[in-house]
Amino acid sequence: MTDAGHMLSDMTSFVISIVAIKMAQMKPTKRLSYGFHRAEVLGALASVLLIWILTAVLVYMAIMRMVRNDFEVNADVMLITAGVGVAFNIIMGAVLHFGKTEHSHFGLSHSHDMEAKGSSTGHDGNNNQGSHKHKANINVRAAFVHVLGDFVQSVGVLLAAMIIKLTEWRLADPICTFVFSILVLVTTATVLRDALLVLMEAAPRHIDIDALHMDLCSIEGVRDVHSLRVWSLTIDKSAVSVHLDTEKNCDSNHVVHEANERLRIRHGIHYITVQPFGLTAHASRITDI
Repeated sequence: MTDAGHMLSDMTSFVISIVAIKMAQMKPTKRLSYGFHRAEVLGALASVLLIWILTAVLVYMAIMRMVRNDFEVNADVMLITAGVGVAFNIIMGAVLHFGKTEHSHFGLSHSHDMEAKGSSTGHDGNNNQGSHKHKANINVRAAFVHVLGDFVQSVGVLLAAMIIKLTEWRLADPICTFVFSILVLVTTATVLRDALLVLMEAAPRHIDIDALHMDLCSIEGVRDVHSLRVWSLTIDKSAVSVHLDTEKNCDSNHVVHEANERLRIRHGIHYITVQPFGLTAHASRITDI
């Protein structure tokens, strides 16, 4: 019962992942000026909530079966279902793994093209690519983590089916449901946490805000840093806006250029807005990678 239900949720999560990834690649519009990047986060959130709802239903059914103690378990059917589950999750895991790799390569290629337009230094693009390479797509990760958990679960169901077949101990079925429902909740909790942090516009975990602040303060001509805001558009794309209090006779263009370079190359930030303190808005420079 548990294995069959989670195979259905795996397929649904897989479809949600594909749709969300395609949506995230759509071009920005006037209304959605940052684009559709957070479609990935919403897709991951939908997948996790679907999994948790299904898990709650399965746990309830398992409790009712134990209370009534009037259920029958066909060990042969259970063995077949679990075997299919193992094969299914291996295939799904392979598809998601290679799909995640291809998606990362797409992102790297895209980033390189944009770097070529926005930077005259040859090593800038490579450094930014290196930082981007290690950031997983949250939507694919949500599906992959769940498939991995279900693979372990299917192996457990196989063992439970063998126990039932050899000993006729029927309670192994609902107990299996309880154990692996906990496993599913644990494996998806981190994905849910990351999705909520992105929606709350928290600073990315891989960015050290204090180090970033000190880096900007160390730029020649900068006296202080004000209104530093760093947030996540999605797991692999971040944005920053900052006011720089500059010395009276410094070259503001040089300060803005240096700040953009450091934020992009050293800290891997994609969308950058730098405003030299005291200048009018049209004198600021906005960099979109």
